[in-house]
Amino acid sequence: MKSKHIKPLLAASLFSLAPMATIAAATPDLAAQAAAEYRTMARYPEWSQPVSGALADPLLAGREATVQTQAGPAGAGPALSVWASDIRYSTGDTAYFYASLAERTASSVNLLAPAPRSAAGPWAVTGELVDNNGQQLAMLSYRDDGKDGDQQAGDGVYTASYVLPATHQPDIGSAKNIAIKVTAVNADQDQRVALGGFLYSQPGAQLTGEYRDRLSEGSLVIAAKVDVAVAGRYHLAGVLASALGESLSLSQNAVHLEPGSHWVDLSFYGLILREAGVSGPYTLSSVTLTTAGAMPNALGPVVTAAHVTKPYLNVQFTDKPFARADLLDAATRLEGLVKR
Repeated sequence: MKSKHIKPLLAASLFSLAPMATIAAATPDLAAQAAAEYRTMARYPEWSQPVSGALADPLLAGREATVQTQAGPAGAGPALSVWASDIRYSTGDTAYFYASLAERTASSVNLLAPAPRSAAGPWAVTGELVDNNGQQLAMLSYRDDGKDGDQQAGDGVYTASYVLPATHQPDIGSAKNIAIKVTAVNADQDQRVALGGFLYSQPGAQLTGEYRDRLSEGSLVIAAKVDVAVAGRYHLAGVLASALGESLSLSQNAVHLEPGSHWVDLSFYGLILREAGVSGPYTLSSVTLTTAGAMPNALGPVVTAAHVTKPYLNVQFTDKPFARADLLDAATRLEGLVKR
């Protein structure tokens, strides 16, 4: 099993080191600040980064569905907003799709232009599911009657559901984008159209639900057992939290796996836990396995509250900074430019 750590989600954008001369030329203070930030980031490895307890779980936050909103002609209200219950589904999953119509906010209105006529309901809402080859998968009828997945009758949120069929599933280990075109029409034939979508994902490996933890070289390692159907490259990511539910660290690992059962490690760098001042037991609050052989990646589900560790003491973990050479070198070069 080949293993290579990859950059964490939270810090990925920070690892594109800006041109040294550009930063230094802006202001000496900015260059000095950037150098200080690089030295702070260098305390931790790229595969394990601290997470502020005040922030949302980064894995769960990354899976939040995006709301797409489209007004009528010339910006006429009401605007149609559409979204899904998740950003990815697999064969057999029930996908829920939502739509609502609301007047535009003051910030979205051009006060210098004549106000277009606002259309009135009631509205009939339908959705067309189309795959990335343009093939229609289904036509859906949305409802606002409190039935079949609609949470509350008459609340203005229309709901449709669809069970992902095996007949249209992607090959195992791959995924494809599915678009949904949502149309709302009233009795006057006023129409609102908005586009949403999701990922139809068929991962090549699955988390089994088995985990084990150990202390290794001053860091906490949680191993996850996975069952692999097809050989390929896989990304495992997880968030470690305190017993009180505060996020502490995000860890990622990239591995090439052959078919069969394997244990894959997530290493949470010990200095993060030492500096947090929090002892165990810790919780693997979220974890997900992604098949990364082709684009788009085949996302697996995010499993929450996956594992509780032994009651490690925070003083058992290393107090030594990781000292990332690339970031320390960048900081040194910035500091040299500031002194010129």
